[in-house]
Amino acid sequence: MIKLTAFFLLVAFVSCNMEPKETENSVEQSSVTYSKLEYLKNIKKIDIHTHIRSEQQFLVDFMDEWNFKFCTVCTIGSSSKYLQPQIDTAKMLYNKDPRHYAWITTFDVSNREEPDWAKSVIVKLKDDFNNGAVGVKVWKAIGMQYKKSNGEYLQLDDPVFTPIFNFIAQEEKTLMAHMGEPIHAWMPTYTTKKGVGRNYWAKHPEYSFWDKPELPSYSDIMAARDHVLERHPNLKFVGAHLGSMEFDVDEMITRFERYPNFAVELGGRTRYFMWQARGKVYDFFIKYQDRLMYGTDKGSRFTMTDEIKKETKKEIEFRNNLFLRYYATNDEIPWGNIIAGDRPKPQPSYNVTGLNLPKEVLDKFFYKNAVNWFPGIDKDF
Repeated sequence: MIKLTAFFLLVAFVSCNMEPKETENSVEQSSVTYSKLEYLKNIKKIDIHTHIRSEQQFLVDFMDEWNFKFCTVCTIGSSSKYLQPQIDTAKMLYNKDPRHYAWITTFDVSNREEPDWAKSVIVKLKDDFNNGAVGVKVWKAIGMQYKKSNGEYLQLDDPVFTPIFNFIAQEEKTLMAHMGEPIHAWMPTYTTKKGVGRNYWAKHPEYSFWDKPELPSYSDIMAARDHVLERHPNLKFVGAHLGSMEFDVDEMITRFERYPNFAVELGGRTRYFMWQARGKVYDFFIKYQDRLMYGTDKGSRFTMTDEIKKETKKEIEFRNNLFLRYYATNDEIPWGNIIAGDRPKPQPSYNVTGLNLPKEVLDKFFYKNAVNWFPGIDKDF
């Protein structure tokens, strides 16, 4: 059951920064947290959720400097014409440079009514696995876009996917699923008085389900995802973007307790942790430290000008620096929850206290869990 009370508290940002259980004095604490940040910068880290669409030297330089490896997630998006170029690029980067690049493949759903569709998907997935793919991604168009011949929306628990999920489990690979959207997609969009969209769903109305009762609800989509978890207990299943349950860690806890084959990755949504009570989020990381993975949802475009390269490099450095500080230290980090355009653009209006997670939790969150949930992802790293 969705805890709307917790959500509205989230939006209001309850800034009651509860202290974790660590109780060192302030001088010792400062020394410990900064040494911990240096420790985090130096250990191996895997960004499980990137979208690398072109080979760029600045990405390799960043990974060498920060000791990262990037996993490219292929996604069909809203157009299948971008599918094969993504796969070809991800496969090329992996075969050329497995130290820096891993990849997760995907498959076309739009042609699912063709004869022997599932068999053809399995043949392609097998080839991708032979070329290093560590998992398979399914995207929110399932549940929010595709319709069946009877007019119903296609959901993840539809029998058409059963042989594919069985094959992924048989191959001991992992399914990464971006199902649904944050619950905001079922709430009013935010526009200025001049009609300028100020959040993702105002600019992408095809994914705004507000006041559209004929469309699937948030609960419908989450329930379909949960049915797959229940029906395929041997399938490793990772929820992208915190499983679209980012508004309340209790929603993730409910699934963790119910489905041992389920984990989540960050997908760039640290801000949702920042909006919840710090002590509660800290305890969540401690208890479920084996089920959480780091991801930024950043990458490179197919075509990049020098200016785009410069801005992309700046954004990747900014996001990772901020996230590492938040998870490793108890710094007071300037932040703001204003969302301009498609992406969060920090306009600091308050401070957020870092979680200051223990080193063993940082090890798992940034590296070891990715290796456990996506076997082979650490090749040559």
